[in-house]
Amino acid sequence: MNRTLGFLAIAALGMIGLLLQGVPSAAYAQTSGAIAENAKPPLQIVNRTGIKVVVQVNSLDTVPNGIAKQVLAVKNLHDQYAALGMKPGKDYEIVVVFRGDGARFLLTDEAYDAKVKQPHPKGNPNRTLIDALRQGGVKMYECGVAMRKLGYEPKDILPFSRIVVSGMGALVDFEKSGYLPITP
Repeated sequence: MNRTLGFLAIAALGMIGLLLQGVPSAAYAQTSGAIAENAKPPLQIVNRTGIKVVVQVNSLDTVPNGIAKQVLAVKNLHDQYAALGMKPGKDYEIVVVFRGDGARFLLTDEAYDAKVKQPHPKGNPNRTLIDALRQGGVKMYECGVAMRKLGYEPKDILPFSRIVVSGMGALVDFEKSGYLPITP
């Protein structure tokens, strides 16, 4: 009987050994010499011409200094393209549709102070960033529906921005015209 138990024990250990040979261990995977994905250099932007993007700004979410996170995302995209030597209007186009709660970010300093419940102490905190984007070739559009709802008039909106009847309608039109929609 002891001899039978010993044989069964050896057979069982042998079977376990065979089974484990087909299963890679975690330790083996970590020391196999493969480079982890997060250790590889960052992937670069591949498509560098013919880019058309429409960005929707519709959130009140801001960083502590009052800059809209969605506007900051547009700046980051624009800066990435510029760093690659891409030219606005030639290699890429970025248009931004301000709608809903995001409509406030196209207000003049005076209108921002008068119409926003908790105004920033120096007018519209997004003004400088939006001016820089405009100078970099980014086009701005303000939703007419949001303007009516929030009590904004054309004189309240930064003069270089274009008012559209509906922000949603403009987004659809841009997308149908080949622009890739983004809501950061």
